[in-house]
Amino acid sequence: MTRSSALAIAILLLSSIPADAGSEVGDVAPALNAGGWINIDTNTSWDSLQGKLILIEKWATW
Repeated sequence: MTRSSALAIAILLLSSIPADAGSEVGDVAPALNAGGWINIDTNTSWDSLQGKLILIEKWATW
């Protein structure tokens, strides 16, 4: 095994370790700060959405 292949394997293994996301299962969701809403009031909280079906679309361009 060459040094470069060992380095490539090490990088792949290290990149597969999950990063600490800062939240745990069961934590309360953070406040909703959306850029825009469709068919909903602008002052919306998780409590006002209780029992409703919602779709949250998240995406980014890098």
